[in-house]
Amino acid sequence: MTSIEPHDDSPPLPHAHALTWGVAALPHRGPKRELSTERIVEAAIEIADADGLEAVSMGRVAAAVGVAPMSLYRYVTGKDDLLLLMFDAASEVTVPSTGGSWRERVKQWALFVRATYDAHPWLADLPPSATPTTPNRLAILEAGLVALEEVDAPDRMKVPTLLLLLGYIALYARASSDADVDDEVRRALPELVTDERFPLLAPAVREGMFEPQQPDDGRGFGFGLSRLLDGIARWLERGEPDDDVERMPAAIVADKQVREAAKAVAEAREQLRRAESKAADAVAKATERLLAAEAKAEAAEAKAAAKAGAKAAKAEAKRSKRD
Repeated sequence: MTSIEPHDDSPPLPHAHALTWGVAALPHRGPKRELSTERIVEAAIEIADADGLEAVSMGRVAAAVGVAPMSLYRYVTGKDDLLLLMFDAASEVTVPSTGGSWRERVKQWALFVRATYDAHPWLADLPPSATPTTPNRLAILEAGLVALEEVDAPDRMKVPTLLLLLGYIALYARASSDADVDDEVRRALPELVTDERFPLLAPAVREGMFEPQQPDDGRGFGFGLSRLLDGIARWLERGEPDDDVERMPAAIVADKQVREAAKAVAEAREQLRRAESKAADAVAKATERLLAAEAKAEAAEAKAAAKAGAKAAKAEAKRSKRD
């Protein structure tokens, strides 16, 4: 991505970033006077909203605005630039101040941000970075800091908190989409997810856990958001520094000894599951056997009592006759 010379004393920026910040040099007027960067980005967003991010190409955008593909390069240097501009433009969120507690304000903020992802589902294909660099993405954080303004915590902790919530919103938007799921594979899951391989997950799959879902009514998203806010509230109440969490080397996932240890744990867990299943079966059979024995003993006692009662009644009848 090439850099451009900014206006005034602005720092040099890559072309797309300079456009988002309004410090890029404007192109010379082309043959179509109505064409602009804004119109190009708007057309690209319309395509992505209708057909997904993979449908966006320089050729299709050019056709949408009625120019030859090469004409677009007067305004954007390439598709990467275009994607950045789309990401920023579609991220424009206006969050009204609603008052209430910090938790209520943060929840409102999160719902407005999520509404943006609902309006532009492809945003989830461009997950937020640890360092937002465009005005609208930074404005989202600014609105979040307004919601957290009365919270007694340093900004260096508030910003990571908001990034955590932004990551959840984007991940939920992506994870709640079934657009890429093959229907044949979905139908095969109950047979593929066996009790032997996935003993805890298999029952849920058989009960329809991964059947096509109706549009989210907000309960799933709200549950996760509430749990995150619960954790933040608990952290604020505790008022203690977090324990250091050491980062594992990425190569650990391919380490032979670690993989063998994990395999041994999985095998031991399977043996334990089978042993527990046998124990549960033994308990069930022993319970059934003992209950049957108790019932038999009770029946025998009842029979004996009935027989004794009949005998006593017969003896009483004989005495009555003699008298």
